[in-house]
Amino acid sequence: MSKQSSAAATASCPVVQQMLTRTILRYREQKAHPSDDQILVEFPLAITLNAIPIATLECTPGNEVALALGFCITEQFISSTERVQLQHHKSSPKEAEVALLIEGGKERIYQILQHKGVRVSSSCYGSGTHGIPARFPEVGNDFVLTPEQVHSLQKESEACQALFSNTGATHFCALYNKNLSLIAYSEDVGRHNALDKSIGQTMQSGHVDDIRLILLSSRVSHEMLRKSSAVKAQVIAGFSAVTSSAIHLAEQNNRTLLGFVRNGRMNIYSHSKRLGFSAPNPQVQTEPPTINYLL
Repeated sequence: MSKQSSAAATASCPVVQQMLTRTILRYREQKAHPSDDQILVEFPLAITLNAIPIATLECTPGNEVALALGFCITEQFISSTERVQLQHHKSSPKEAEVALLIEGGKERIYQILQHKGVRVSSSCYGSGTHGIPARFPEVGNDFVLTPEQVHSLQKESEACQALFSNTGATHFCALYNKNLSLIAYSEDVGRHNALDKSIGQTMQSGHVDDIRLILLSSRVSHEMLRKSSAVKAQVIAGFSAVTSSAIHLAEQNNRTLLGFVRNGRMNIYSHSKRLGFSAPNPQVQTEPPTINYLL
């Protein structure tokens, strides 16, 4: 994204309302009483690429341009190295729209969409049965850290949860470089959105290739692992469970996958060498799952 486009994106962003106060009934000890509560705002963001609608996301207001960029990267509409222009960014209390321009015109987008569905919410993305296999950036093994460092970063990132502290309704994603410095952080009602926003922020700041650790407050599904593998992250860590297909994809693509990172504990599911451990031996062998990795 050009400096001119980035500046325009920042200038066009209005002050957004991410929370609202609403009087509710709180039920405690078999009694109900009215009380004011902080509610997280959720609204639709329409994304167009070369004037072609590609997605409508239900998301938390704010950082919509970063979310659009991150979505386009992780869904492989664009690469992290190509030039992207911001055509316009419109936002109101009820909805937002981000229009991006890349080389290739409408024909390029139509060709991409032949192999994809349309994202219609924060947690639903349709994929056809025909398409091309995903190609993920290769990563090295030059990034190492200790479990103690992971738990320290867990506490650091949890302390940044301003929206969650008030609403209890968000997930977050924190991105770290090889020096374990925080380079992007986002909260959103959708865990996919939080990841996309953070990656989009690093593209805006020019640090997308510096991502080494992705820390997620959520479970790590196949989709979250696939999105994380679109950048050069070597370690993906979640605070909750992981899925079998996420483990399989991490093993295939040389990513270290951690789950249940909390209170001094964690599960290490793949490529444990980055944390200084050998793979368990003997490993339990099961029938390989039948997984379609087509986008």
